[in-house]
Amino acid sequence: MSTAYSLQGVDFAYAAAPALTIERLDIAAGAITAVLGGNGAGKSTLLRLLAFLDPPAHGTLLYFGTPVHAHDLPRRRRQVGFVPQDPYLLHGTVSSNVEIGLELRGTATSERRARVADALELLALGPLANRPARALSGGEAQRVALARVLVLEPEVLLLDEPFTHLDRAGHELVQDLLVRIAEHRSQTVVLTTHDRALARMLANRIISIVDGRLAEAPLVNVMSGTLDASRGELDTGRLRIHVPDGVRQGTRVAVDPVHVVLSREPLVSSMRNSFPGRVTELAERGGEVHVVVDAGELWHAVITHAAMADQAIALGATVWVSFKSSAVEVF
Repeated sequence: MSTAYSLQGVDFAYAAAPALTIERLDIAAGAITAVLGGNGAGKSTLLRLLAFLDPPAHGTLLYFGTPVHAHDLPRRRRQVGFVPQDPYLLHGTVSSNVEIGLELRGTATSERRARVADALELLALGPLANRPARALSGGEAQRVALARVLVLEPEVLLLDEPFTHLDRAGHELVQDLLVRIAEHRSQTVVLTTHDRALARMLANRIISIVDGRLAEAPLVNVMSGTLDASRGELDTGRLRIHVPDGVRQGTRVAVDPVHVVLSREPLVSSMRNSFPGRVTELAERGGEVHVVVDAGELWHAVITHAAMADQAIALGATVWVSFKSSAVEVF
């Protein structure tokens, strides 16, 4: 798989406050990459660098193998599509908002209208085509902003928290659309989110950012707490999680969902962590089933369809979440 972006020794600061420091990061072309992290972690800053809105203070940024310099930024911006978390819509109708980019690029009127119609249909906005854009709900405005970018057919689609304002129907529509874009159009998609389950279900790869740096541990099944080194446990306030022998410091743990075992009854095994809970979410992605279990903390697991049927895993079912202490990463 080719590389859309390569960042080497890149950092960025707002005034004197460091916001992002990346030693090395490669983002695959033609795939969905999710950037996961909390508020203020540096997700939006990274997206602005990838959108060529801001140049890095130091380091090298390559776009499809070509170094990008400050004087290249205006030209490169035309090759990517960026949708901010709170998009700004112009006065006028939904249709005119989607059309404006094509008009500025001098696209012929007949082609403009055909492409706008396709984009509106793609995002279920046809009935809103003549509605004033400023009168839309937050979710509708977000879909219009996405259509306004997609109509330009960018090489890369960059989305900052794209599901924030969407209702359930809009969420499902955009989620399915992004998968189709990556799989059938071979476009590169990079999105930011704080939703671990969504990232796991949607993305080919997850990048985790903590305090402006790439995190060594995936931000999935991450819990914070107090480490009791003498007992080999981290107490989250809700659960006591056994950690690997010899761990002496750390305030957070992470467990990869593939190491989480689900069962309808307690397991007789060497796994030192086992907690009862209730299934709250189920989703299919790429032939796997992604399960969320509320067992004091929310746990994400990835299982096969066969395991799901064998264990009779269903929404609301009581299950046991189990994993080895060696599967726990402490940081």
